[in-house]
Amino acid sequence: MKTVLALTVGGSCAPIVTVVRAYEPTLTCFIATKGPKGSRVTVDGGGKPCRQRVGEREEENPSIVAQTGLRPEQYRVEEVEDPDDLPALYEVCVKALRELRDQYPDARHIADYTGGSKSMSVALALAALECGWELSLVRGQRPDLIRVANGTEMAGLINAAEVRARQRMEEARRLFNSYAYASAQAVLEGILREAPVSHELEAKIRRWVALCRGLDAWDRFEHQRAYTILQTVQSQIVPQWRFLKRIVQESGYEMVGDLIRNAERRASRGRYDDAVARLYRAVELLAQLRLQNRYGVDTSNLQVEALREDLQSQYRQRLELQAASGRDGTLRLGLWDAYVLLVELGDPLGKVFQEHEKRLRDALLRRNRSILAHGLSPIGEDEYQRIHEIVPGMIGKGLRALGVSEETPQFPLWEETP
Repeated sequence: MKTVLALTVGGSCAPIVTVVRAYEPTLTCFIATKGPKGSRVTVDGGGKPCRQRVGEREEENPSIVAQTGLRPEQYRVEEVEDPDDLPALYEVCVKALRELRDQYPDARHIADYTGGSKSMSVALALAALECGWELSLVRGQRPDLIRVANGTEMAGLINAAEVRARQRMEEARRLFNSYAYASAQAVLEGILREAPVSHELEAKIRRWVALCRGLDAWDRFEHQRAYTILQTVQSQIVPQWRFLKRIVQESGYEMVGDLIRNAERRASRGRYDDAVARLYRAVELLAQLRLQNRYGVDTSNLQVEALREDLQSQYRQRLELQAASGRDGTLRLGLWDAYVLLVELGDPLGKVFQEHEKRLRDALLRRNRSILAHGLSPIGEDEYQRIHEIVPGMIGKGLRALGVSEETPQFPLWEETP
């Protein structure tokens, strides 16, 4: 297999010669500083530009190319101006590594950051991590903290997979905390397909993939699927897990709070029309559940006989008027009609509705202008905030009036450092 080697060049030639001889690359890309005092001359300059101290004396040796026997077609040089300008160095390194990868797609790509200034080494290492290159470093026996003893140098690969994996996990964490679970999952799964990682890191990635899949299903109201997946990681999301169990097992008023939290997640991503549609549905669902659970009334097909006797005549009249206009014989109650019926029944939720009636009407008028309702105008953040100030407050008070706990946790954040 062909090997492409990129490396930074500084004042010492010996480690660079060690790297080139170790990997026997098909092509070597030297990243060196230009100018009379730069490292460019040590790459392929004439005479003996490579100098190194051996004991008390200084040796002079031919260029790196001369020492390694590289032919002109086997190397190229990328010259840089300032060895301490990290942004400029990084730009040069990324450009060079991408070009080499495109030119030699089937080769092995190795970046050695032994030589050069600290900024040059950092730039090449960062570029290699971004471009998917293997990392290499020359190490040897140290008689002190300053230098490696001559003759002990050896080039070896660095475990870049773990570093790259943790970089990608940080990206996944940002997506997770933005409730973009499908995108976070794709990033995490990609880590395991790119290169082997430690068992500990792999186990952590798999846990977070399960969380992404489960929360994504929950976010789409696929509660049973979410329950199946999240039970494997329930210890990481205890409050949310308890609430999900109530949704799946009890089917009470939990869905109302679930819709509100879903709306808040949509709003956090700037999807205000979606958010308001969910708030509207939460208000509607609360009335529907109360009528069904307490009075046996189905708002999608109202049976007049199920109503209290003193209310039957007026609803029968509505049904007759509806039939006379040529519509079917099914009497359906929309959001407003459902709450009016609760008022007529003297229900505690109906009383809460009356307290909030004017403000709720204003909120619903704004919702009706939404392109997802009856209008053509998108809802902005300010309109969403005004509606959100009204709806959850009314729903919370309504639930308390019914003696229902309103503890509805939001989805968890990924707070630990990857």
